[in-house]
Amino acid sequence: MSPKKKPQKDSHKRIKITVEMKRKIIEKREQGVSVAYLARTYNQSTSTICTILKKEEEVTAKQQSSGAIREMLKAWETVALYIEKHHPNKAVAVRATNLFNDNAVSHFHQILKRRQKQMSLDSFLVKKN
Repeated sequence: MSPKKKPQKDSHKRIKITVEMKRKIIEKREQGVSVAYLARTYNQSTSTICTILKKEEEVTAKQQSSGAIREMLKAWETVALYIEKHHPNKAVAVRATNLFNDNAVSHFHQILKRRQKQMSLDSFLVKKN
């Protein structure tokens, strides 16, 4: 008979991740910290860290209605067009609005896309009477 394995040290024991820890993980990842480093730091598997990152919206955002997000996006589009049309330096205005689109507005577009994808998946999986 083979000898019994010794229990692993407490250093390998997984710890429960709080919402605050999840927020910090997401924040650090946005700053460029690697998934592997986060996994070691929080004593979690890389799979767990990736799951937290995938569910970023659920962790970080207060739930905003899709209608409110669409309304904000329309308002931003109106403002961006106005700035591009009336700013004396068109190149600066276009660069600034593109920068804002890439770094801020795209987040809300991604939220809407994920919700649409989830709704499509839900409607596919739910039985129709």
